[in-house]
Parts: sequence; C-alpha cells; structure tokens
Amino acid sequence: MPKDVIVVVNIDAKPKAAEALDILLISTAGAKDIATYRSLDEVKEAFPDVAGQPQRIYNKCAALFNQGKTTLADSLIRKVRIVGFPALEGDTEAEMATDLIEKITTLQETDHDWDTFLTDHDEDAVVQLCAKFAEDSEPTAAELGAGIEDHRKVYFGQTSNRDLAGSHRRSVIIYADEQNLEEEADAAYLGNVGPFYPVSVTWKFKTPQGITMPDLTDAQRDALEEANINFLTSEYKRQYVKNGTCWDGEFIDVQLGADYIAHHMREELYNIFQSNAKVPYTDTGFALVASGVFASLNRAVELGIIAKDPESEAGV
Repeated sequence: MPKDVIVVVNIDAKPKAAEALDILLISTAGAKDIATYRSLDEVKEAFPDVAGQPQRIYNKCAALFNQGKTTLADSLIRKVRIVGFPALEGDTEAEMATDLIEKITTLQETDHDWDTFLTDHDEDAVVQLCAKFAEDSEPTAAELGAGIEDHRKVYFGQTSNRDLAGSHRRSVIIYADEQNLEEEADAAYLGNVGPFYPVSVTWKFKTPQGITMPDLTDAQRDALEEANINFLTSEYKRQYVKNGTCWDGEFIDVQLGADYIAHHMREELYNIFQSNAKVPYTDTGFALVASGVFASLNRAVELGIIAKDPESEAGV
C-alpha cells in the first residue's frame, strides 16, 4: 500500500562539463597508448627528451598551452589527449602519409572521442592526406541514413611550402618558414583562439604567441591568400594571422560552429528520446522533438554562431 506522503528530492545543481574542443596530438616517435595530459610536466615525463632535445610532440603541446601573453580568450587550453604511433613506414612521403592515415583509422576503431587533431609531421604528402582524411570524416546524408556514425574531425597543420596544392574542407593550414617549423605554428594558432570555443569568434587578426614572422614578399602573401593558407603578417606595425580560413576558403569559426550545432542537436535529441517513456506520433510528440532542435539553434544564437534578426532579435 503506498504511503500518504511521498517526498522526492532532485538535485540538479552539479556543474556541467565545460564545452571545449577535444584535441588529439599524434606522435610518431614510438608506440604509446592514448592518454589525457593536463600539464607540460606530464607530457615531458611521457615523451622525454631525445639526445637532449624535446620531442616534437612536446613542442606541439607547449605551443598549444603557452598562449597566455597574447590570447584574447579568458582561459587557456589545459587538457589534451596524446597518442604515440611507431615511426611511419615507407620509402616515400606518400607511403609514410598513407601509413599514418591507416594508423589513425585503426585508432578510431576503439577511440574516436576527439574532434581536432594535429601531428608531428609537416611533409606535403602528410598534410594533404590528413586534410583529405578530415574532409572525408563528415558523413553525407546518405551515409548517415545507412547507419554510419558521425565522428567528424578537423585537422590543423602547418607547411613551409608556399606552393602547397590542396583545397580540402575541415582543415586549417598555416604557413611557417622551414627553419621555424619547430615553433609549431599550427598548435600555437589553435591554442591562441581555440579557448573561445564554442563561442564564434574571428580567427583572423589573432596573434599566436611564440611564432616568428615568415619572410614573405607581397606576391607570396597574395599567393598564400589565394590558396587559403593562413600566415602571420604585419600591416601598419600590427602583427596578426590572416585570413582565418579553412583550406577550402570557409571561415574557421563557421566550420566549427556548424560542427557544434550538429553535435549539440544530436545530444538534445538523444536526451529527449531517452528521458521520455514515449514520444508519440502526435502534435505533442512532434513539439517535443522540435524543442530539442530549437534548443540547439537558440544556443547557437547565444554563441554567435547563428546571426540575430536586428528587429526581432531571433535567430535568422
């Protein structure tokens, strides 16, 4: 027999996990299980110096973390996942690049809990194939309908080749002179602007800490702009990166914003279907599903991903 008085206390005050980019650094200096690192000391212990010199993956992480002097964000990236692969196999850059993608694909079979990745290789073939991998990671509507899961990735890479050919979606390439590649401009750029995520901000006009101004002529700068390769420049004594674009010309914040909407909306819809005993094929059920869609769109408006109508203040 039920009691006359039933008291249920729900506590909803626990903090939610911060929304942030899930970054994976890929080392090819030896096999090491994927793990999360929150300090450079931890990274140094796991990836110690070789012949008295830091490993590239340590430099990459240091560039990612050490952006406190120039970033405009209120926080810094302080968590990254790192995986170690054996040295790449192959007699040519193309073979090595293919081996790297095979290793990444194998990793995804057991761990795809990352959305942004960087590697310790800057060869043309590696940059091009990583960019293609990222582009192919976003499934089409037909593939989603066939049951393929959406684990889209974004690739950040750097190059010293001013004539690098490519135009892949979902990749961000930044130029650095060959002698300065170990400054890890790609990681510095991500570390400088990435903390704003998921708020939509302009990636142009930002000044990553610790990277050197490349030695470029005006014609070479124009060529990099036309190729949608980012680079540090100086205009009227102001240093900043231009133009804040992906390799296909899309603005970085637009691409990341679209990914955020897809991820957030999927989470909202799963929450609705799992927290309701029944979602009926009625107006009530359709309204319930629509509430999840609009919750994501309204969140995107708050974050500046979707523009507001100047009169109604509603998302356009």
